[in-house]
Amino acid sequence: MEFKLFSKLASLEGIELYMLLGGLVVLGVLIAVVVSYAKRAKVQAATQPEAVGKPSRTQSLVYGALSITLAFVLSYFKLFSLPLGGTITLLSMLPIFAYAAYFGPVYGFTAAFAFSLLQVVQGAYIVHPVQFILDYFVAFTLLGTAAFFPKNLPLGAAVAGFLRMMASTVSGAVFFGSYAADYGFSNPWVYSLIYNFLTIGVDTILCVVVATLPPVQRLFKRVFSKS
Repeated sequence: MEFKLFSKLASLEGIELYMLLGGLVVLGVLIAVVVSYAKRAKVQAATQPEAVGKPSRTQSLVYGALSITLAFVLSYFKLFSLPLGGTITLLSMLPIFAYAAYFGPVYGFTAAFAFSLLQVVQGAYIVHPVQFILDYFVAFTLLGTAAFFPKNLPLGAAVAGFLRMMASTVSGAVFFGSYAADYGFSNPWVYSLIYNFLTIGVDTILCVVVATLPPVQRLFKRVFSKS
């Protein structure tokens, strides 16, 4: 396992560099829009308390775009990387977990699927169509299951991250099991489970730990407040 944070960022060029810079610009614009929404909502709450309620569809979509973009930018900050692929990122799944938990399954799964598309654009490793679907569309869309735990972000993050890990474990055992012997494993399923735990599992644990911090929970409640 190799520490990749600074070397990966320094090596970005071409389309990858433009995508990261574009993501940062979009993120800045979306943050400005969200801040504007928050200010208007505060004024409205003070002048028209009865008008305060669930966010509009436009607000929900803006928050979704913010979460997806933030997750996409954070996915470039790779802390560690394994030789055959798979990385530990700087909490890139956490914005998707939080958005799903606060806005529900419809918005949550939509955001997670959009994030899967961005992962494909960012760079997909494909050896078989089924592997491609499992590792990207299925695995990342499962992050939306955090929506079923609206009052417990850490638990939702843990369950959603575990499901993503399981989808990639199936893919790894079936399509990359031939590498198991090279690492001293006779069972491709055990090899795949351990391999994916060292990347997706650790990534999930980091998200869960950070999600339990009171300042982080207060931040998400303030940003995604429905009241």
